Amino acid sequence: MRILQSLLIFCFLLFIFNSHADDNDTVAQYNVVIEEPTQITSGLKTIKLHRTYFNPKIETFATLVDLFPLFQARANYFKALAEQQTALLLLEQAQWDMRRVQNLQHENIISTRKFRAQKNHLDIATVNVQASQNQSETLRLQTETQWGKTVSHWFLSNQHPHFLDLSQGHKRLYLLYLPKQLKVAPTTISIQATKQNEPKQAAQLISSAPISSINQQTGAPYFYLSNKVFEGYQQRVNAWIPTQEAALSGVIIPVSALVWHLGQSFVYIKVDDEHFKRILITQKKQINTENYFIQRTLQQDDILVISGAQMLLSEEFRGQIPTDDDDDGDD
Repeated sequence: MRILQSLLIFCFLLFIFNSHADDNDTVAQYNVVIEEPTQITSGLKTIKLHRTYFNPKIETFATLVDLFPLFQARANYFKALAEQQTALLLLEQAQWDMRRVQNLQHENIISTRKFRAQKNHLDIATVNVQASQNQSETLRLQTETQWGKTVSHWFLSNQHPHFLDLSQGHKRLYLLYLPKQLKVAPTTISIQATKQNEPKQAAQLISSAPISSINQQTGAPYFYLSNKVFEGYQQRVNAWIPTQEAALSGVIIPVSALVWHLGQSFVYIKVDDEHFKRILITQKKQINTENYFIQRTLQQDDILVISGAQMLLSEEFRGQIPTDDDDDGDD
């Protein structure tokens, strides 16, 4: 009987000990305590996180295509077409003159010498037409070799809509080098200016790009046509390529929520009215210049500090510095 009583007392004491240990663990998870009046005066702000879905994308860049060589190729091509048209008119005139001379020769009105001179004039006109046709065809093939058939067709046509958009500055042509892990170019990508806080824009796949640059090339190059134009001149823009992966579940946080310490990024979660917990953020995906997507570290309904996190970090480490009252030195 005494043994049973002793066991019961032991179990009771063990239960009390574990309860206090759990309470200590719960208190230990709070990194910093800030009274509510101090929160108000310091401008601390929070938001409640909500679940969202994020479509994974591969981040890369695209460069603005210099259209001057295309405008020059267009000018040379249309000059060759004009010379070809002139040669055709001269050939037509030479053919008419040749028929007239032939009729006169049959009637023995002109000499054989004049007939041969007109025949030479006709032959020269024929050769000039062939040469002008070859010249215009060569220019067309050269342009297609460098720029591809699609883009070349825009610039070597008289009034193609895409040529008008590009020449008038309504749209712009970008060159994207597809990362080597991707085998098929996506039909649509997102682009965003690197120097300005502008929203993303869509750009449509045009064709593969025969032109290449050894210094920039990481994979096959492709032409993309922007739907709109960024303000100012952006030689290089950020680009995002959609993947075939399923949408990820997580939360979106503003950049202002992040604080940095020893090269690592953290956020603060409000646990109750006056307690805040610091959370290490090891993985984050940048959505735009103002927001990140967090997949696992944070959860729906977490109360995230979006203003005042730096103050919390300073307060947390200030509280860890021993004061003179805590010093056990010899006095």
